[in-house]
Amino acid sequence: MSPSPVSSPSSDAARIRKTTLFCQDCGHASPVDGDWRVRTVGGRQRVRCPECRSVVDERQLPEQEHPDVDGPAPVQRYVGALSRYWSAWTTLFDDPRADC
Repeated sequence: MSPSPVSSPSSDAARIRKTTLFCQDCGHASPVDGDWRVRTVGGRQRVRCPECRSVVDERQLPEQEHPDVDGPAPVQRYVGALSRYWSAWTTLFDDPRADC
């Protein structure tokens, strides 16, 4: 049995696939900069589906670098932790299906 040749997708199909986000729950598809609901709290960015509100992507944003300081100041760390806690807490009430 000979291996079947692998066909590469057309450039248009590849471009669409690489610049489109898909919701795994409802199947909604839109460009990365499309109608997704993006919220940034405490250095984390969460992208939700506009139709079913499922989390499509969540990632830690890089901290801004301060050359004269070794990491964020204690007050900034405290505020960031409080913001993350508050965001997780309110998400529970906003969407009962949400996973913090």
